[in-house]
Amino acid sequence: MQSTEGQRDGAIVIVVIAVIFLTISYLSSQFPPQVNNIPFGDKSSGPVIAEISGTAGFNGIFYLPVKARVCDIVAAAGIGNTEAFDENTLNRRLSTGEAVVIESYGRLRIQQMNNENKVALGIPIDINKASLYDLTLINGIGEETAWQILQFREKSGRFERVEDLMKIHGIKDKKFQKLKGYFCTDDVPQKHEH
Repeated sequence: MQSTEGQRDGAIVIVVIAVIFLTISYLSSQFPPQVNNIPFGDKSSGPVIAEISGTAGFNGIFYLPVKARVCDIVAAAGIGNTEAFDENTLNRRLSTGEAVVIESYGRLRIQQMNNENKVALGIPIDINKASLYDLTLINGIGEETAWQILQFREKSGRFERVEDLMKIHGIKDKKFQKLKGYFCTDDVPQKHEH
């Protein structure tokens, strides 16, 4: 059986496409993808991760130096005129996981970031304040385990320590080791020995 010129050309095209595909696959495995940082700030500049919101154009999450103050995130957001803001609030130190909300009339309010952002950024969330939805954001916690955590909290009043998670059915030491970094109590990250 003889092949036509069109069949031969088609076979050549398929071989060329296959070679291109294999070459791209090989090269992409040799050069790992670049991780895109949060668009506002630089991870290497410091361990304080804070958010600013409330005014169009100035919203975002920032990586700030150690001992950063509210005025630092305001400046990082590009807000030049700070005269309307309370000086005491501007000089207040920020902690990782906090959010600065700019309200009308130049009032600044400091609160905790939402838990969704915290989980995405690897910031521990307060297990005593987490909702069912918040808990299910964490890899390794399904809806059933989340319900058990909420029931434990309802019966016991609160988690005194993150280690209390091991009182939940299905959370043994191995699973706890994977989960403990996601949680804190009273918005204070737990210190773990390595």
